[in-house]
Amino acid sequence: MTTTAPRLTEAVSAYARAPLGPVSDEVMGLAKRTLVDTIGVALAARAEPAVTILERTLGALPEGPSTIWATGARTSATTAALLNGTAGHALDFDDVTDITYGHPSVVLWPAIFAAAEQEGSDGRSMLEAFVVGFGVQVALASAMDVRAHYGAGWHSTATIGVIGAAAGVSRLMRLDDDQTRCAIGLAASMAGGSRQNFGTMTKPLHPGLAAESAVMAARLASNGFTADVDQLDSALGYFSMFSPGADVDAALGRLSGTDAFLEAGVNVKKYPCCYNTHRTADATLDLRERSGIDPSSIDSVHVVLEPGGFDPLLHHRPQTGLQGKFSVEYVIAAALLDGRVTLATFTDDQVQRPEIQALIAKITWATAEVPPFGPAEWDQAYSAITVETPAGRLEMRTDVPRGDRRAPLSVDDLEAKFIDCCEFSGQGWDARALLDELWNIDGVDRVSGLKSLREH
Repeated sequence: MTTTAPRLTEAVSAYARAPLGPVSDEVMGLAKRTLVDTIGVALAARAEPAVTILERTLGALPEGPSTIWATGARTSATTAALLNGTAGHALDFDDVTDITYGHPSVVLWPAIFAAAEQEGSDGRSMLEAFVVGFGVQVALASAMDVRAHYGAGWHSTATIGVIGAAAGVSRLMRLDDDQTRCAIGLAASMAGGSRQNFGTMTKPLHPGLAAESAVMAARLASNGFTADVDQLDSALGYFSMFSPGADVDAALGRLSGTDAFLEAGVNVKKYPCCYNTHRTADATLDLRERSGIDPSSIDSVHVVLEPGGFDPLLHHRPQTGLQGKFSVEYVIAAALLDGRVTLATFTDDQVQRPEIQALIAKITWATAEVPPFGPAEWDQAYSAITVETPAGRLEMRTDVPRGDRRAPLSVDDLEAKFIDCCEFSGQGWDARALLDELWNIDGVDRVSGLKSLREH
């Protein structure tokens, strides 16, 4: 590991506590977009078993100042963070960043929103805490070999997210240097999440636990609970466990201002499934639309992704809706047969349709450094799909999916997604009123939930 001064835990603490400097309208706008998207997908998951079983298991909840988004009820900041983080990831519809190879907002927002309610923070301070927490995530990922970390089985959404969220919550709680460093040390000991659980209810529990741990770490530290104040870069610390040989200098270069947030950007999901399927979904839907293909005439389908592209796509013969979210074969089959990939696509009944299962059996896959057709160059990832029919071969390739930071959803598209999420929940929320509150959150003097949720 590169040695340097100041040590990284100290530098993260300094960044978490320092004035953020000039914050542009672009930064505030992007931060609000992440909040809109995170709360929307959490509301959509109101009736998901991962959410309802967790609620039932927790039983009577403690009283507190923080809001459970899906119910409007109040509870402790830690409990709200746990429930909101789990709900936000239950449909796998939340945003993604390439640099962390994970979902940044679904850990940050449940922790930071709950802590802001606990502290009575104003809306702008809450948004700035999110930007700082995001910056810490980017810094950690910059130092790590994230793909190797992910390939070893760690769920980077949680393992990286918990540190960034702890930094953001520490900022809102105005912890001093020693307290913030202890909060980071505590969060590092709480980091975890096994990718073997992808396709089960445990995957969305990972960010829920990470958000809860971030709030708990900061609260413990504020009350004098100790941890190693140099945890991130110590011999037996965070990087030694999760990414030996990490480049600390690379992380230090990210810990200032808002550049890391803007440069990393956010990929907003258009489809409620693993982001590694999105290029394939776009390619398949475009191929279907342009060719007018009859799915019953298909002899075979072959899809090629970049090396490592199948790492999260564990389920090649899915039988449940959750497994279908991590199956490129199912996404292809659904796109070909139905001409769409929506929230309703990922139910057990939809996955188990005989015609779907028959088409899945015709799909093969491979990875290649050089795509089988189109330009040899690609950035981040690609998906190349080939469909064989009696009439001949059809090909389609997508490198940049809709909603990617390089091809972002418009405000209208983002709002349409939010409204669809509210409607999918079946809870009767006033989506437009909620949107108005969220877009104007930076003008709130004291964060105290959302009026439209309380009145529901």
